[in-house]
Amino acid sequence: MDTIPAVSKTTVLIIGGGPTGLTTALLLAQHGLRSIIVERHIGRTGQPKAHAINPRSLEIFRQIGLDTAHLRRQGVSPEDGDTVRFVVSISGRELGTLPYERQGEGAMEITPEPLFNIPQPELEDFLLAAVVENTMISYYRGMQWESCHEPEGNGLSLASKVTERATGHSKVIESAYILDCGGANSRARQQLEIPFLPLPEYIQNEVHHVSIHMRADLTKFRPGTLWWTVSPEIEGTFICYNRASDWVFVAYYDPKVTSQEVFSEDYCRDIIDKAIGEKVSYDVLSITAWSTWPRTAKFYQSQRFPHAFVVGDAAHAFPPTGGLGVNTGIADAQNLAWKINAVERSWVSDDIFAGYSAERRPVAVYNAHQSVKNQVKLHSLKAALRDPPDLESPDWAGWKKRLDGELQNNIEHFDSINLQIGYVYGADENTIGPCNCYIPRGVPGARLPHTWISYGNDQLSVLDLVDGKSFVLFISGELDSLSPYLTIPLRTLRLGDDFGVSEKSWLDTVGLSIQGVGLLVRPDQHILGHVRSYEDVETLLGSLLRP
Repeated sequence: MDTIPAVSKTTVLIIGGGPTGLTTALLLAQHGLRSIIVERHIGRTGQPKAHAINPRSLEIFRQIGLDTAHLRRQGVSPEDGDTVRFVVSISGRELGTLPYERQGEGAMEITPEPLFNIPQPELEDFLLAAVVENTMISYYRGMQWESCHEPEGNGLSLASKVTERATGHSKVIESAYILDCGGANSRARQQLEIPFLPLPEYIQNEVHHVSIHMRADLTKFRPGTLWWTVSPEIEGTFICYNRASDWVFVAYYDPKVTSQEVFSEDYCRDIIDKAIGEKVSYDVLSITAWSTWPRTAKFYQSQRFPHAFVVGDAAHAFPPTGGLGVNTGIADAQNLAWKINAVERSWVSDDIFAGYSAERRPVAVYNAHQSVKNQVKLHSLKAALRDPPDLESPDWAGWKKRLDGELQNNIEHFDSINLQIGYVYGADENTIGPCNCYIPRGVPGARLPHTWISYGNDQLSVLDLVDGKSFVLFISGELDSLSPYLTIPLRTLRLGDDFGVSEKSWLDTVGLSIQGVGLLVRPDQHILGHVRSYEDVETLLGSLLRP
């Protein structure tokens, strides 16, 4: 984090030092590619912030070699964070509950890394520590990306002008690639001429929120990761970062009725006191008014600068209902990083970059649709929660039936496992199915289904055998000889000799229960296809790498 030189050269310039930008740099470093991160903010920005990291993101961290066990210890335990509570107030009447995602041992059957809750600031600190220690990455705060052009005769694609905000001094960074990880309000996206568009044929309402970050010990109350408080006096959501010290309260507001100036500390304390239901001691750390609405980039690759791309929130913005934003961005980074490496190693031509937008944008659109659906269903649930009758009231049975139906209708909001690990590149979104129903699939484009394997003396996830540095061919039985002219790195692992699998259902799913069949997997752990010969391998690789 030293002062940036007047002129710097690197393979990749990353704009934005949030979770997606940091992860992108670590993925590139794993491939031996140098990067520079420029982050415009001197210190950490305020709310809104994510609070959960899903299985696919953790699997990607695991592939990079990050200590996910250490990260997990910094998060909220499942005992404290596996429940969503719908209440009149935290200290008052509880109206209903739902489980929050899949955090128990049962999830280990489908992923080596179940979801857990961790505040985004803690996640950023974890990733930043890994970035600072990595000699392949240079990280600079307080640097504003201004513009870029294509210089002539220097062998690099792009020259970016950046400004040191503290001094106003201009610097130049020459790079082969620019990756815009600057968030939904990215300043770079417009200059890269990548349009940010609303979702087609879907609700586009801008929703306004106020987030109140507070230091509070609420351990006297029941555990839960989300508390939806609904009463005639106040409606809002408590997000548990740490039961003993760290909470965020989020409420909707209508700017036509309520101006941002209303949200003084005294005003915010009043609504928090009502939402808790009794006086407790706490400190207000920050108050932030913000808004969002669903939108995605029209394409992820700049047509003006073909080696410039949008990644993460610069490529898509979702309502917060579902917690899909940061996690979608981390998977964007993995998809793009291996393709940049493939081009830089001369495995392929630049044509492979068309696959980045073609594969990742449909995932973002589907996730955005689900976030909007969650928002609409939640609105209906909150209407049912208002003014509950007394238990002795003749209206109780009818109200309870309505509430139970609304709770059931909101299960997908808090269990999106299929969106997290079940998406299939190239598949029509109508074939994806309910987002809370994951069925492992061994089809092209799917993430390699997880199973526990024996590998030497170790028990690993089969995903651990795909480390991102090569294609991997899993084979059952024998295939014919590999062509000596294949220049793309390919690691071959034979069932029974190199690794063992006890779950026959997994072998059936991925097609390895049949002798003489191979399963070819991309560096990003997604299935390329099935083969019966090395000629098939070359054909599959050719279809992907030389479109």
